[in-house]
Amino acid sequence: MPRKIVLICDDEEGMLRYLKKMLEALGLAVETFADGTSLLRRLAGGEPGDASLLLQDMRLPDGDGLQFLRRVKELRPALPVVMMTAYACNDVACAAYDGGASHFLPKPFSRETIVGVIRTTIGDADH
Repeated sequence: MPRKIVLICDDEEGMLRYLKKMLEALGLAVETFADGTSLLRRLAGGEPGDASLLLQDMRLPDGDGLQFLRRVKELRPALPVVMMTAYACNDVACAAYDGGASHFLPKPFSRETIVGVIRTTIGDADH
């Protein structure tokens, strides 16, 4: 059975490296993007069922994360999206959920938290 693919979109290179290393250790395939435009280009060109999950930052260098979330949901309505931000507040979380996010994580978050959200969202990586 093919490995599940997790897409990560965050402008912080350290966060991309950290999440990629952690998720690959769980047996997941990982693709990273430093901006929303390259993420959308990947989603528009890939197979509809090829990605299992998207971890996306709220603040991206080329636009607002909520705008990219709306576009992601237009391209891939069934793709679960976990929104992440260091600038968390109730209004931002509500807007993310209203936009179609399945989870909202304020940064910093623990390894246990992100692994728990991933397992809740897509199940065990090995299955």
